[in-house]
Amino acid sequence: MKHSAFFRRALILVYGTVALFAVLILLIYTIVSPQLFARNKIDDLIPKGQIIAGYIESTLTGEISSSYLVTFIGRSTSQWEATVWVVDAQGDTLIRTQQIDGRRVGRLPAKLSKSMMPQVLAGNIATHVGSMEDLNYTSGSSGAIVSSDSLEPLADVQASENDTATEEVMNGNLVAVSVPITFMGEVVGAVFMAQSMTEIMSGMQALSNTIMLSLFVTALVLLPVALFFASRMSRPLASMRSVALTMAAGDLAVRADDQRNDEFGELGGALNYLSSELGSTISSLELERNRLQSLINGLSEGIIAVDAAGATTMINPAVYDLLSTSATARNVREAAPDVFAIFDESLRTGEAMSKTIWQGNTALHISISPLHRHDGVITGCVGIVSDVTSAERLEQTRRDYVANVSHELRTPLTAMRALIEPLRDGLIKTEEQRQQTYDVVLRETMRLSRLVNDMLELSRLQSGTASLSRSVFAPLPLLDLIHETYSAYAEDYQQTFVYDVPPALPQVTGNPDRTQQVLIALLDNAFKYTPEGGCVTLSAMLEADVVRISVRDTGIGISSEDLPHVFERFYKADKSHHGKGTGLGLAIAYEIMRHLGEEMTVTSENGHGSCFSFTLHLAQELPPA
Repeated sequence: MKHSAFFRRALILVYGTVALFAVLILLIYTIVSPQLFARNKIDDLIPKGQIIAGYIESTLTGEISSSYLVTFIGRSTSQWEATVWVVDAQGDTLIRTQQIDGRRVGRLPAKLSKSMMPQVLAGNIATHVGSMEDLNYTSGSSGAIVSSDSLEPLADVQASENDTATEEVMNGNLVAVSVPITFMGEVVGAVFMAQSMTEIMSGMQALSNTIMLSLFVTALVLLPVALFFASRMSRPLASMRSVALTMAAGDLAVRADDQRNDEFGELGGALNYLSSELGSTISSLELERNRLQSLINGLSEGIIAVDAAGATTMINPAVYDLLSTSATARNVREAAPDVFAIFDESLRTGEAMSKTIWQGNTALHISISPLHRHDGVITGCVGIVSDVTSAERLEQTRRDYVANVSHELRTPLTAMRALIEPLRDGLIKTEEQRQQTYDVVLRETMRLSRLVNDMLELSRLQSGTASLSRSVFAPLPLLDLIHETYSAYAEDYQQTFVYDVPPALPQVTGNPDRTQQVLIALLDNAFKYTPEGGCVTLSAMLEADVVRISVRDTGIGISSEDLPHVFERFYKADKSHHGKGTGLGLAIAYEIMRHLGEEMTVTSENGHGSCFSFTLHLAQELPPA
């Protein structure tokens, strides 16, 4: 099984603690045990030295034979577990242990004697732990304060060979004890007992081995315990890690185990609380995002957002309608390079941009604002694209209207001025010429009056202030009257006037006077733009719930580019014939029919004539006013 990194760290922590504990025990034992063993050895040697000193005192009083001392002190160190020297007050060796491991023991080292004797002669027990180099002494006299005559009976007990000092005692660290020998209330000598620390520690080797073996076995025994606790510690964290990763993936319904009565349970509870709060926050953000997205998608204006590199990050559906493209957000830049060129300029300059461009037949107003970070770095742009075609066309219509009105007013005024000035200056002499001039002035005045009246009429129709009452009337008499009137007109202009109306038509609802005005406007245009020998047809037919009246001619026709603008003010399809009307007749006719709730349409082909038609609802199908 693959363990997690935390499991390995937990195992290292637990088992490392055990191992560190064992190492510290061994280190402390190694440092402290020699001192403790030395102190225990001193406590063991002092009573033994006092026993030997007591026996020597008994020998001096005659209670024990001096020859017994050699056997009592022993021939080897094993008897007292130390090397023994009996010295007089001057430090001269009188009796000593004979052998150490089969080798002879020499006299008491002078360095040890001279260092410890002053304290012993003062009646105190002297001790030393360490090497011989640590001893402080002064060469020469030991400074004895009493005579050694009292120990003379011991002089022959043991031969005083000039043996060399024993290496076992002198080598390395040692433990030494010196106990004073008193006789008659005076210190007459001392018992020295010494043992090498190597010998002391060798005696404790079994204990040391036992401790190290115990630590090793303990470490082995605690290994599965460490594995168990490491696994127990890592399992809940691994579970919580899995829960956290699942939450990060978007599943906020998952929950961690929070039933434990320990820190892991508290951590699980905190993780669950975080998930709950995060889910609530994300739900709120998603609601706001969806609400904002719905608002943006519902706007008629287009919204485009780009990042710092100019890549598109958001486009609402209105953009595609405004750009008249089915391109995706990825390649919409290729479909509208002029639009995105403004975004690039705003990114480059860091300034807001506002510009109107034409995309085909659509005028688009683009307003762009750069997005700045707190440190001033541009992170992108947001632009609003609006369709201002109607506004642009309205503005163009307003300009055209002013220009057309000025043109239409200037023509008769110029003509009248050209005739009135000669009259004023007396240049016209005869009465016949004056009458002709008056006729022209009157005709231009009437033309100017008609223009003003038409403009006022159109203005009232478009503002809704014109009176357009509706009533039930029979359309046939009206059509017959129109036919009679324009038949003579057609003969004068050498044109054919066709009257194609059924003998019986049902009654309709509308305004007969306004209907006649519309028919006159349509027939005037038809005869004006139809050349000699042409044909103008007035027809009527019943269609479902309406009577459709049509005026067809074989004149110059209207191009497909001009056809959508036929009913606009001052619009003339034939730009070369400025004198054939004011350009308001069709606009007035269209507004009359629209306000009466009827429909007016036109079909035409350039060079093949035109057909204007409008509807009149039947009397039982009265449309709303």
